[in-house]
Parts: sequence; structure tokens; C-alpha cells
Amino acid sequence: MTDPHQQIADLEAEIDTLSDAAEQCRKSMILARLAAGAGVLLFGAALLGLIRPDPVILVISIAATLAGIGFFGSSRGSLEHLTGKIRETETRRAEMIDGMDLQPVQER
Repeated sequence: MTDPHQQIADLEAEIDTLSDAAEQCRKSMILARLAAGAGVLLFGAALLGLIRPDPVILVISIAATLAGIGFFGSSRGSLEHLTGKIRETETRRAEMIDGMDLQPVQER
């Protein structure tokens, strides 16, 4: 069996990795919102006549909207999964720390 201190360090490294992945999901969600918003704005501008309603523009606007919505949902699901894993790993780390016979450091 490995050293408890090493196990705790490994859990902390895993938490850091999961936190980085969660942050990437948050950034992806922002990008997805921007894509969906841009698609809706482009579609609306074409329908209102602010820009020429070219079929290519309409297809691009619809594709951007749908892709943004799908990417947002995927990123959100991944973020929820990662958040659960982070909580689970933090709980294991806390249990390991509580199970150790640690002594408080006394001042001199």
C-alpha cells in the first residue's frame, strides 16, 4: 500500500486536473452562447431586411444557432459530470486527512 501522504497528493493532483477541465467547459459554454447568439442575430437581421437574405447566410445562421445550442448542452453536461467527480475526490481527500493521526504544531 502506498503512503497516505502520497495518496493525498495524488488526489490533489486529480482535483487540479478536473478543475482545469471544468474551466475549459465553462469557456466552451461561453463560446457556444456566442455562436448561438450570433446565429440568431444574423438570422434576425436577414429576416428584417437589414442584410440581404441570401440562402447561404440563412443556412449559416441556422447552423450556428443549432451548433451553439448543441455545444452548450454538451459542455454543460460535461461540466456537471466533472463537478460531481471533483466533489467525490474532495470528499475522499477529506476522509483520508481526517483518518490520519495528525498532531497540531505547537508554538515555541
